[in-house]
Amino acid sequence: MPAFSTDDILGNRLDFEIACDGFVRWLRDDTALRNAETWLRREGYRVIELDAGAWREAMQMHIAFATALQFPSHFGRNLDALDDCMSDVAVANYGWDGTETGLVLILSGFDDFAQRLPRIADHVKQILGRQGRYAALFGNRLLTILS
Repeated sequence: MPAFSTDDILGNRLDFEIACDGFVRWLRDDTALRNAETWLRREGYRVIELDAGAWREAMQMHIAFATALQFPSHFGRNLDALDDCMSDVAVANYGWDGTETGLVLILSGFDDFAQRLPRIADHVKQILGRQGRYAALFGNRLLTILS
């Protein structure tokens, strides 16, 4: 299945708008975030929320991703390993079922995380955008909302 169709351009679809934004979008308003989450679930997306605001160090972030997305036990808990595992998530090897519409990661409190660990937060954001594009090459939808 193609990641999106030309009908999506005219349909004001949130998922299409996020993909156009580079597969990662900021939603700082709580109401907009909850409305988006409701819409995405109704459209058949698996939505996984991670509390990035609670991450005080990189290891907490790696453990949260590994747990939520069911990374294999050999996950190296560094940014290169996160990128590698996210490419497996992009092709639905784990973390979600490829028969679902797609996977949406919501990273709440991302501003707080980015203030504490700006370099790591920037890398995470880049990884998620890159893997969203990679997923689309296979007709999969991997979207991220930062709040």
